[in-house]
Amino acid sequence: MALATSAAPLHAHLMPAQSGTLNVRNRAVFGALSIPVSTLTGFDDDGNGRLSPLELQRHQAALQQQISSRLQLRNGTDPGTREFLQLSVELVENDPASAGGGTHLLLLVKHSFAHVPLQLNIRTDLFGQHGAEQQLSIKAMHDSAAEMAVLRARHPDHQFFQRPLHVAAQYTALGIEHILTGVDHVLFVLTILAAAAGWRYWLTVLTSFTVAHSITLALGMLNVVRVPSGIVEPLIVASIVLMLVLNIKHKATSLRTRAAIVFACGLLHGLGFASSIADVGLHGAHKLASLIGFNLGIELGQGMIAAAALTVLALTHRPNPIPPLTLSAVNS
Repeated sequence: MALATSAAPLHAHLMPAQSGTLNVRNRAVFGALSIPVSTLTGFDDDGNGRLSPLELQRHQAALQQQISSRLQLRNGTDPGTREFLQLSVELVENDPASAGGGTHLLLLVKHSFAHVPLQLNIRTDLFGQHGAEQQLSIKAMHDSAAEMAVLRARHPDHQFFQRPLHVAAQYTALGIEHILTGVDHVLFVLTILAAAAGWRYWLTVLTSFTVAHSITLALGMLNVVRVPSGIVEPLIVASIVLMLVLNIKHKATSLRTRAAIVFACGLLHGLGFASSIADVGLHGAHKLASLIGFNLGIELGQGMIAAAALTVLALTHRPNPIPPLTLSAVNS
């Protein structure tokens, strides 16, 4: 039996902020979500950035309507029917600011479908205005299967309980997007390509970079090695500066030495890749497929960058745009 919708405050977070669970039971999905108040419009009567139990009680119907329009669950093409079980203000114990209301709402819903939801899709834009509120972590459970997804404004939807090939394709797209939008990684690839000309050189350094970042990416995503992004990101920037200095000074290095330097830098970039996807994580049911897919996406994106850069060099008829860099073993 459904619980009555309640405006009573909860004096502790029942789940971490910006998170939720979806529990499949036969043809129904029971959902519990903690959503930021800053994503809702028209209910903060006193403008303090919080929602009080009185404001919640006053605007219950409108709140339910707005949430319903911004949070969709589907089983394939079936939208199902939704029933609100509870909507409560989450107050934090021993927080004096809670006297003005809560910064999050706890939403309990039941969503019923015509059939058991084996193609459960979620889509939402319930993201807050503050940095930590701009993503929503959702865990879906069905029998022994459990899957985690992180939704953001750029990725507002997710389909749970997918097949391995679909998961691999999804993570491949994520890998391509990550490297193409990661300025630091693009700059590094361009710096190692610009150091010298020749297919042997290009193939060697790109292979060295690929092998290195694949190793640390796998170790990082499997939680074997974990280095805070606050340490990794400055080191990645340092690796770019190092390659630029070597290029500008035309330091005499053998191809083997240059490949070793690129390999060491690639280990750092792999940790950066792993750190960037840490909040998404590997697919709960298909870890190997997601790991392979993301790494494949990184390689495809890297190949796109290299192909574009080498095409530009070919079109400008400047096979060696930098004055000869003495890579003594390039032609040996």
